[in-house]
Amino acid sequence: MRRLLPREVRFFDDFEAQSQCLVHAAGLLRTLVHEFTDVLASVTAIKDVEHRGDGITHDIIARLHTTFVTPIDRDDIHVLAVRLDDVLDYIEAAASALHVYRVKQPTPECRALADVVVDAANAVDGAVRSLRGLDAAAFYRCADEVRRHEHRADGLLRQSIASLFDLRGNAIDILKWKEIYETLEGVTDRCDDVSNAIEAIMLKMAPTGRAR
Repeated sequence: MRRLLPREVRFFDDFEAQSQCLVHAAGLLRTLVHEFTDVLASVTAIKDVEHRGDGITHDIIARLHTTFVTPIDRDDIHVLAVRLDDVLDYIEAAASALHVYRVKQPTPECRALADVVVDAANAVDGAVRSLRGLDAAAFYRCADEVRRHEHRADGLLRQSIASLFDLRGNAIDILKWKEIYETLEGVTDRCDDVSNAIEAIMLKMAPTGRAR
């Protein structure tokens, strides 16, 4: 059935599949930090989603070399695919750090950042879905949400790092948590990168400006 679809439609299908991987992985990450049971199994599940996303990214890039006419600029397709993949990489890195560093229990700050990651991933999914119909109004609503969540994560990161130095804890533990917090906040930065990539496409394809 997939082979019967017009090639240009498949790029949008794959972008949406990538964004669904983000939503799925973010949800698994939130469950991991809130429940924190069977950590290895949870991290493995997130890695599986990340590998699925890698496969979609590979398919998109491979198809660029075999598609004569693409629905949007080839470079833009490549950039968006890679940036979506970057979000998944950061989610997987945050989950892996919790396991590798033998974290005994996530902190409230870690849980709060994971909640923001889920919100940002959902906003990115909406932004990606607006691309198929070049729905600028829908895109900018989602882009505003992505940016808002990125700013929330920035604030949480500052608070989280400040709280580490108030604890007078083990220096190694401080460094571990600092890296985990920064990686979680980095997920929202990468979400903003995706939003910027889609905005570039919107402006190029519908150059009349921002629609509300």
